[in-house]
Amino acid sequence: MISGLITTGLWKFNIAGVRTETALSTAKSELSFLKSQINPHFLFNSLNSIYGIALAEKSPKTADGVQKLSEMMRFMLKENTQEKISLNKEIEYIHNYIDLQSLRLDTNKHVQLNVSIDQPCDGQISPMLLIPMIENAFKHGVSIDKPSFIDISLACNESEVSLKVKNSNHHKAKTEAEESGIGLENVRKRLELLYPEKHLFQLYENAENFEAFIKIELA
Repeated sequence: MISGLITTGLWKFNIAGVRTETALSTAKSELSFLKSQINPHFLFNSLNSIYGIALAEKSPKTADGVQKLSEMMRFMLKENTQEKISLNKEIEYIHNYIDLQSLRLDTNKHVQLNVSIDQPCDGQISPMLLIPMIENAFKHGVSIDKPSFIDISLACNESEVSLKVKNSNHHKAKTEAEESGIGLENVRKRLELLYPEKHLFQLYENAENFEAFIKIELA
């Protein structure tokens, strides 16, 4: 009988311990979630303050840049964590990125930027599959003192989306990671996992130009 009581007591103790451990784990998760909400909230308030200062000081270009950056960060925190998002939201992020880069290049007379993007676009897409090609063009296709160009063309219909990005190639000195094309290689691997046999991804490069093409079946 004593042995039975001890066994029962130990069982109840173990159950209580598991429940306590689970409760602590849940509390930690909730605390982590609350902290993740506080930081972006503080950051967006700070950006709004800078935006207000820029307007007060009559710096519309700076204010516009802060607003675009705020919208992009909101996308990264909210939309980028989802498995799929509206294609229109992905394109909105692309527009904000191009607009922000255009502010930086506004005084560079050597750069010719051509953008053609269909809208609206129906369908859902895994986030951040299209933007790396555009980032790559702005990062490696622009020279301060040499003629440069970036051509961006995005087309869509109810079943597929395609993006073609062509830019000048200035043979900049690149790090080992950049030489390996790690950003675009990441896109290739994600496409193979997310859209097996439902995508086309091609890269072309010569001494003068670099070109990237991607097509994804949305259905």
